[in-house]
Amino acid sequence: MNRATLTASVAIAGAFLATPLAASSALAQNLSIQNLSIEVLSSRPELVTGGDALVRITGAASAPAVSLGGNDASAAFKSDAKGGWVGLVTGLKDGSNTLTAKAGGKDASLTLVSHPVNGTLFAGPQQAPFVCENESHGLESAKDASCAAPTTVKYFYRDRTGAWKPFNPGAARPNDISTSKTSEGREVPLIVRQEKGVINRSAYLINILHDPAAGSLPTPAAPSSASGWNGRLIYSFGGGVQANYHMGRALGAMTGTEGKMFMEDLGAGFLDFFITRGYAVATGSLNVMGTNNDDVKSAETVAKVKERFIKEFGKPLFTIGHGASGGSMQQHLIANAYPGLLDGIMPGRSYADVMTFLQPLYDCELLQQTFNTSSGKWTDEQKGAVAGKYWGYCVSHASRYPNARPENCDAAVKDEVANDPALKAKGVRCTFQDNLVNVFGKDPETGFARSPFDNVGVQYGLQAFNDGKINFDQFVEINSRVGGLDLNGKIVPKRMVGDAMALRRAYQSGRVNVGTGLASTAIVDVRSYVDGAPPPPFDALKDVDVHDGYHSLVMRARLLKHSGSAANHVMLTAASYGRVQIDTRTAGSPLTRMSGEALVQLDRWLTAVANDTSSEPLAKKIASHRPAELVDACYPAVSGPLIGATEKVTDMARCKALFPFAADARLAAGAPASDDVFKCALKPIDAKDYKQTLAAEQLAQLARIFPEGVCDYAKPGVGQEPLAGTWAVFKGDGELVMLEPRR
Repeated sequence: MNRATLTASVAIAGAFLATPLAASSALAQNLSIQNLSIEVLSSRPELVTGGDALVRITGAASAPAVSLGGNDASAAFKSDAKGGWVGLVTGLKDGSNTLTAKAGGKDASLTLVSHPVNGTLFAGPQQAPFVCENESHGLESAKDASCAAPTTVKYFYRDRTGAWKPFNPGAARPNDISTSKTSEGREVPLIVRQEKGVINRSAYLINILHDPAAGSLPTPAAPSSASGWNGRLIYSFGGGVQANYHMGRALGAMTGTEGKMFMEDLGAGFLDFFITRGYAVATGSLNVMGTNNDDVKSAETVAKVKERFIKEFGKPLFTIGHGASGGSMQQHLIANAYPGLLDGIMPGRSYADVMTFLQPLYDCELLQQTFNTSSGKWTDEQKGAVAGKYWGYCVSHASRYPNARPENCDAAVKDEVANDPALKAKGVRCTFQDNLVNVFGKDPETGFARSPFDNVGVQYGLQAFNDGKINFDQFVEINSRVGGLDLNGKIVPKRMVGDAMALRRAYQSGRVNVGTGLASTAIVDVRSYVDGAPPPPFDALKDVDVHDGYHSLVMRARLLKHSGSAANHVMLTAASYGRVQIDTRTAGSPLTRMSGEALVQLDRWLTAVANDTSSEPLAKKIASHRPAELVDACYPAVSGPLIGATEKVTDMARCKALFPFAADARLAAGAPASDDVFKCALKPIDAKDYKQTLAAEQLAQLARIFPEGVCDYAKPGVGQEPLAGTWAVFKGDGELVMLEPRR
């Protein structure tokens, strides 16, 4: 599909919306005029799953007459507290279904399109092979490729010592149940209803406070005094970065699926922080980036799991994304490309997207190989100057995330392939791009997914050379020998060339997250400072943390560059002691204090936005309702290395001195602060780019190294086009259409 075709698809929503469903937007506008309207609360009307949908009808003074395909569905609807009528419409067939409402001489209709709950929705054709891992989640074994299994519900309670234990609603009530005060000030027993099942071939988990002895669960039409739910939802995302082909054995960032109700990544002081304050928590195994580096599949899983939650308990006031590292990538990408799934995000140790995480690692691997085979002498300081960061980072992580290599498969996938002769003969490619083949499409020459990664024209070490940290001979050596990665992730002498189609798709579909779709999302970026060498007894070169802090600055720069504002973005940085803090699970750490305060403020922020009924654009509401005290800040420790007092500092000049961030090899080669160029435009060698005076022969030598030219970062990157729209539907092999925005 060329750009003209894509633009036309965006304008008319393509063939995907040429069905009866295409009229849904026009219908909605027409219904508004008639003052009788039908709204699907649980999903977009064209993206219903599972054969049912939670629907709200407004504009009817008395109970409306509702029919689905000519069959009476009126009995499903009950009045809600806001003067509407809410009902779970069941019996939807796969495909288009017409829902009609009549009241007071007015009528309205809406087309709902239903899809299988374990089938594709918008992420494109599903992967094969795909390994179901139901048993890892205590679920019944899968009978077929859908991984479907009966839903299970269990109860747990927290005793007065802080331990979570199984709770049997039919047995004698334990006398050691602890209580907690929710964010709404209600004192409730800490009893949790935990639901597990399979949605989207992903195991899912929903935790919600509920005391069975006190009454029923909340419903979409009415709250319940038996529930401690505060009306808000936390969606949990897990870390890592690896290709898919399997369900996964972890659930978001949840430490445990039984006996533990908390997130694992913020230390002991944050244990149970969400559930004890009344937040419901949902997550899925395909929301773990270490299982599934395809953020589109993650978004599809969020859409379906959240749909399930809304059908059961009602639409939350808002949904907050939470999780660190690979979990942060998913939050940024999903909020940007599929707005409305997450109203606010709280990314920890953040990265803007997967490609922005991987590119510096690929550069590290190439640079490490070059230095290791050099006949010259390079100090670690010089290597770091070329890499744009503390050199130990590259030593620790150059090949730790081998997403360029086909063999980068989970052990369960390798076993599946090894035990199936047909699969073994065909092979499975577990690269980043092959996992996202629906996004990038296949290269017709190789039959493999197109790759967006490129380093043609990059002058590695340009800043180091201009600063006098390396000499001309070193500058020449690194750029003449750096090479690239081939389609199998092997280092070769030739630099890697990004596929033009893959690059366009990366930008158009939001896989490179420039933040234009994030403008209507409240973002609180929470980071523990781990840049540079770790403390003893860790190895200063081999035990460096991968979560260096400049990625927060990259996201800020992209928002400013592409949206013109970062009023929705807050950056918080806390002192950290690397693995020591995590291992000792210190309740008094700066990170714990900062994170707790951040959640409270983010809740205030989103509550104010939700209660704003004005006609102002959502982005403007987000900017205007940010709490005055929620500003960029850092939290240094002021006593004791692990526990003790912390200080909140809002003087960002002081924070920059306390917590200096590094960069990466592209930034050190002249890339813009937004770090959003994955294949640069080229220009001829220009003497003005070098602070040292170069002789004609030296310039000629550089021209021989860069026969096509060097990066011109004053121009947009190759294929760097604006986000084509949100809610992309991937049809396979790189074809996509955009649905209209909807909140």
